Amino acid sequence: MIHTEKKTATKQKSAAKKTAATKKVSVTFEKEFYTELEEYVSSHGYSVEDYIKKAVKEKLDSDRISNMIDFMSYKKQ
Repeated sequence: MIHTEKKTATKQKSAAKKTAATKKVSVTFEKEFYTELEEYVSSHGYSVEDYIKKAVKEKLDSDRISNMIDFMSYKKQ
């Protein structure tokens, strides 16, 4: 019985860590766009979720670089 309680406690801790480390986002696409997206990602070996995560990460990185360039350009003037 102690062994079962220990497993349950471990599962609860794991679930709590996962919940704290992730946030769920809901995005709605028009059916036609989603179909196009699904076809594209499947032909490139991605899942829709992974591709969206990759695209958002690339956009954030790009904006950070642009902001640094703008800041450096402004400083020179």
